[in-house]
Amino acid sequence: MPSRACSMLLAVLLLVTGRELAAGPPGVVDLDGRPVDPAAVAAGRRGAVLIFTTTDCPISNRYAPELTRLSTRFRAEGVDFWLIYPVPGDTPDKIRAHASRFGLDLPIARDTQFTLVKQTGVQVTPEVAVYNPAGERVYRGRVDNRYVAFGVDRPAPTVRDLEQGLTNLLAGRPIVPSRTQAIGCILSDLLR
Repeated sequence: MPSRACSMLLAVLLLVTGRELAAGPPGVVDLDGRPVDPAAVAAGRRGAVLIFTTTDCPISNRYAPELTRLSTRFRAEGVDFWLIYPVPGDTPDKIRAHASRFGLDLPIARDTQFTLVKQTGVQVTPEVAVYNPAGERVYRGRVDNRYVAFGVDRPAPTVRDLEQGLTNLLAGRPIVPSRTQAIGCILSDLLR
C-alpha cells in the first residue's frame, strides 16, 4: 500500500505543478501574487484586450473613461479586458488606489518581469494588445488617435482603432491595420 500512496501523491503533485505552470507567463501575477495569463482567452470568450498602464502616466489616466466605455460594451460581447501594470514601483496597494480613483473596474495583472511587455512589444502606456481565441496577437497599438504626439492632442479622436478592431474581431474579419503607433509614457527605461 505505501507504493500506491506514493504513486497517488506523485500524480497529484504532477497535476498541481502542471496547473501552476499553465497559469501564466513568468512574473505575471494578480494583485494577490497569484499567477495569471491575461493573453489566454478563456473558453467561451471571444478575445482579450491587454491595456498597459501605470499609476502616474497622465495620458493613460486621461483614457480611463474611454477604456471603461469600451470594456463595458465589449465584455458583454465576450471580450475580456485586463489592466497590465509593468512598473515595479506600482505596488498592489498603489494599483488598487489608482484603479479605484479612475473607476477602472477591470481584472489587473502586474508584469513584474516585463514578460508581457516583451511578448507584445508594447513601448508606451497606454498601449493595448488584442488576442483572439486561438491565442494570437491580432492588434497592438493605440486606443485611438486622440494624441498626435506627446503633449499634443485633439479635442476628440477621429479614428477609434481599438473599437474598430474589436468590432472586426467579433465579426470574424481581420483587424486592419494590425499595428498602430501609440503615444504615451515610454517604457523602454524599464527594460534596461
